[in-house]
Amino acid sequence: MVGTPVAADGVHPVIRWLMTDARRRVDASEFLEAFALKLRAAGVDVTRITTGVPAQANSPFMGICAATAIPIISCIRCLSPYIVHSVPFADGSFKALSFATRRVNGFDRDELALFEAIIPAVGFNLEVQALRRTARTLLDTYVGQQSGGRVLEGQIRRGTGETIRAVIWLCDLRSFTNLSESLPRDALIDLLNCYFGPMCDAVASQGGEILKFIGDAMLAIFSIGADPAATCRSALVAAERAQAALVEENQRRERASLPRIDYGLALHIGDVIYGNIGSDTRLDFTVIGPAVNLTARVESMCRQLGRQLLLSSDFVGAGKIPATSLGAFSLKGVGAEQEIFVPAKS
Repeated sequence: MVGTPVAADGVHPVIRWLMTDARRRVDASEFLEAFALKLRAAGVDVTRITTGVPAQANSPFMGICAATAIPIISCIRCLSPYIVHSVPFADGSFKALSFATRRVNGFDRDELALFEAIIPAVGFNLEVQALRRTARTLLDTYVGQQSGGRVLEGQIRRGTGETIRAVIWLCDLRSFTNLSESLPRDALIDLLNCYFGPMCDAVASQGGEILKFIGDAMLAIFSIGADPAATCRSALVAAERAQAALVEENQRRERASLPRIDYGLALHIGDVIYGNIGSDTRLDFTVIGPAVNLTARVESMCRQLGRQLLLSSDFVGAGKIPATSLGAFSLKGVGAEQEIFVPAKS
């Protein structure tokens, strides 16, 4: 029997919690754990709470997430009595919410009445959590994990930002203009995906963040932590993984009589401004500054030097990278000549 008395205003403590403090629980697992503790504190002998959308034909939840809100009381795999409610969302969809108990006779009438009463408040919390997960997934996909997190936290005012130290990654596809004029649309999109895919996978595997695609180019960063040399080495590992993957991809493309993927990639380290730029109605979370410009100039030397991967002198020094100098070069928009390197084993 539910043992917690209803407050003077007629609101059950569990419902009050669901409409106040529970809203701060943005993680679904954390929310369900706290929810179970609140129910037990209210005298409800609940041993498990499960929520989800049914997907399997043999799921005990199948048929619950329909227009009806009538719960079904049965036994999960014949182990413990349980009750399942359908929880409606604003878009017309439903989630299944089950409560299980070790009591042989199941939940009593007061507990069943409480479950019925709390469904709207539970639905409110579950829907907010689902919307937040969707927003986070979209931001991670289209903006990047770190930038997406900042946007979700409200760092969206134009001009906000900070100076960070990072390894800057810039890669660019070669002969893209000719390819775009000669290839059919779908073949061109497929080529871009086959090029960007290995680049993105390699960056993500070493803790980097892809900031943006600029036509046929990609900008990414590896934020510097306590060990700059380790970050530089991680970025170099990512670059070498991308190179290896694209060697295999080009072999596949050759067998299929498809145009090969040629590209240039540069790694540099420096201070960048990391934040929001743009207009009042359209913002871009990115990095800017002289270090980004220098990275672009180093990358532009890949074609001239006949190399896929070039390293700046600052990157080689900070990472203590074994490298071979290709000489010092005057770069457009850069005051002093810059020494450019390739990894020693290249």
